[in-house]
Amino acid sequence: RARARRASSPRAMDALASSDALVLASATVLCASVVGLIAVRAASNATGKDGTMTTASWFGALGRGRAPATAKETFDDAGKVRLSVFYGTQTGTSERYAREVVAHARARYGAAVAARAVDLETVDSMHAEDALVAETGCCVFLQSTYGDGEPTDTSSDFVYWARDCASDGRMPDLLENVTFSVFGLGNRCYEQFNAAAKMVHKALVDLGAQPLLKLHLGDDDQCLEQDFENWIEAFWPAFEAKFGLHSDGGDEELPRYDVIIMRGSDGERAAASQAAKYEKQHSNTRVAPTAAKPYLSSVKVVRELFSKDADRSCVHVEFDISGSSVQYKTGDHLGVFAENGKDVTKRVAKALKLDVDEVFRLVKPSGAPASLAEPFATPMTVGDAIARYADVLTPPRKQALAALASVASGKDAEKLAFLASPAGKDEFAKYITKPHRSLLEVMEDYSSAVPDIGLFFGAVAPRLAARFYSISSSPAANKNVVTATVAVVKEKVFTGRMHEGVASTFLQRAAEGQKIPIFVRTSTFRLPTNPEAPVIMIGPGTGYAPFRGFLQERTALQASGAKLGPAMLFFGCRNKDRDFIYEAEMQTALREGVITDLDVAFSRDGPKKVYVQDKIIEKASTVYPIVKGTVGKNEGAVFICGDAKNMAKDVNKALLSVLMREGDYAAHEAEEILRRLKAEFRYHQDVW
Repeated sequence: RARARRASSPRAMDALASSDALVLASATVLCASVVGLIAVRAASNATGKDGTMTTASWFGALGRGRAPATAKETFDDAGKVRLSVFYGTQTGTSERYAREVVAHARARYGAAVAARAVDLETVDSMHAEDALVAETGCCVFLQSTYGDGEPTDTSSDFVYWARDCASDGRMPDLLENVTFSVFGLGNRCYEQFNAAAKMVHKALVDLGAQPLLKLHLGDDDQCLEQDFENWIEAFWPAFEAKFGLHSDGGDEELPRYDVIIMRGSDGERAAASQAAKYEKQHSNTRVAPTAAKPYLSSVKVVRELFSKDADRSCVHVEFDISGSSVQYKTGDHLGVFAENGKDVTKRVAKALKLDVDEVFRLVKPSGAPASLAEPFATPMTVGDAIARYADVLTPPRKQALAALASVASGKDAEKLAFLASPAGKDEFAKYITKPHRSLLEVMEDYSSAVPDIGLFFGAVAPRLAARFYSISSSPAANKNVVTATVAVVKEKVFTGRMHEGVASTFLQRAAEGQKIPIFVRTSTFRLPTNPEAPVIMIGPGTGYAPFRGFLQERTALQASGAKLGPAMLFFGCRNKDRDFIYEAEMQTALREGVITDLDVAFSRDGPKKVYVQDKIIEKASTVYPIVKGTVGKNEGAVFICGDAKNMAKDVNKALLSVLMREGDYAAHEAEEILRRLKAEFRYHQDVW
C-alpha cells in the first residue's frame, strides 16, 4: 500500500551521521516550503464555481504522479458534511446527474453540506485508496455500463482497481469509514445489465464500506429518468438520517445562461470568426481526437447498400483520415457528432419564436447552479446552435418540463408543472414515456411555454450526444479511411409522428467533402492474436459491420503469408435481392479462403422465417468443436454483433442447444462452458 511504501526505515535513520542529518533537515525544510507554496496555489483553484473539481483539485494531480491534496487544501468543508458525487460517464448522462445531485444538496442544506462532483477519470488506481480513505462524509457513485458489461472508458481504471482490491481479500476493512450509495445507469436489453455498477457496489462492500442504500439500477430501456428520481427520493432521507441533517426545503434554481444578442454585421462577423476558430481547433492533425475534441473529417463516400426496391435504407459511409492523428484498430467504434435536420431546426426555432439567423452568445452567470454545464462555444446563429447541440427528438426530462412550466401561462403552466412533479408520475408515464413523446412535440403541444435561448439550452434541451457505430473497415486494408455501416432509422411512433434517427438520417444525407466531427472509442472486440485460432462470427444486418473489418484483416494476414484457421460467418437479412449487404465481398472472402463457411439466413424469402440462430443449429457439428475447444486448442473465439434485445439472447440459446445436443451436456453444464468462454475472453459481444 502507498502509505507503507512512504514510511521511513528507522535503521536507516539511525545510521545517519550528525552532519548528514543537519543537511537532510535543511533540505527537508526547503522542500517543505516549496511544497507548501505549490499547495497554496493549487488550493486557490481547487473547486470550480459549479462545484465540479477542476484539474488542480482533489484528484487533479493524480495523473501527474503525486498523492492527492488534503481536504483543507481543496475543499472548504470545515464543520460541514462532505458529499462527493463520483461519476463514470460515456455519453454525459451520469455527469449531468452528478451536477444535479450537487445542486440539489446545496439547495436543500445550504452551508451545512459541502458537495462536489468528481469525474472518475481523475481517480487513478495508484491513488484511489488514499482518496477514498480520506472521505469522511458520503460518497455517491453514478456508474454507467456500456458494451458487453464494461465500465466507461473514463471510469475503467477506478472500477478495475476496486474489483481487484476486493477480490484480493486481504483488506476487508480498508474502507470501513466510508459511507456510500451507488446508482447504476444501464439497459436491461444487455445480458450484462449494469455490470459495472454492480461491480463497484460489491467491491466497496467487500472493502468494508457501509452502503447507505441498497444498490439502485437504472434501466434506459424503460425510463432511466424515473429510476434516477426513485433513487434520489430514497437517498435524501437516508442521507439526512445518517448525518443528522434537516432540509431547508429550498428549491434548486433552474439552470440558465445569460444571453447576449449580437445583431447586424457585427453578429455575422462574430459568428463567422467563431466558426473558423472551431474548424481550426478541430482540424489539428497532431492531437488524437476525443469526444471532447473530435476531428473534423471529410466524407469520402456515401453509398446506399440496399436495392432500389427495398423499403428501408442502409448506407456505407467512408471518412477520410489521411494525414490526421485518427488511429483505430479492427473492431473499434466510431463516435460521430450528428446534426438535426433543417426541418427539425426550423420547428424548434418556431416554437422558441426565434429567427434561425439571429446571432447570440451564451455566458455562464456568476453563482450559477452546479447543474449548469459550461456553454458550448459561441457566438453562433440560433439555427446552427439548435442543429448541433439541441437534443429535441428524445423524451424530455422532468427538469425540462419544470422549466417550460415556469414560462408557460394558464392551463399549460398547471399541466406542465404537474407532469414535472412526483404526483404526476403516472401521467408522465402515460404522456411521455409510453408513447416516447419527444421534447419537440411537447413544446408544440404547449405553445405558451416559450423559454428564452438561455433557459432552453440551460434547462430544457440536453446536448446532442455522439452516436457510436462499429467500424466496418480495417486499417490493414486502408489506414487512410475509416468506415461506418449505418441502418437509417425511419419509423412511425405511437404519437403518429414519423421518427427519423438524428445520426443515421444526417449521415444518409451527408455530401462528399462535408466535414463531420468524429473520434474513435477503443473496443475489446478483437480477433485472436493467433491467426490460426478458429473463429465464429455471427452478425445479421449491420451487425456484420465489424466482421467486414475482420475479413479485411484476415485478407491482409493471408497476403503476408500467415496461415489462417477456420472462420465461420453467419449473416442474416430479410431478402437476398434487397438487403444482402456486402454480398460480393463475402463471396470473395469465401472463395479465397479468408473464411471457410458462409451461412446466410433470409427471414422473408421462404415459407417460414429463418434467422442466424437457426443456421447455427443447422451447423451444430461444425460449431460444436470450436466452442468446446477440441478444434483450435482452446483458442477459438465466438463473436456476436447486433441486436441485444432479441438476437444476442437467441444466439446464446442456440449455442447452448449445440452444446447439449452435440456434447450431451445438461443445461447447467452447457451454461458453465459458455461462462468459461466469457471469462477467458473467447466469447465477445458488440451489441446494442
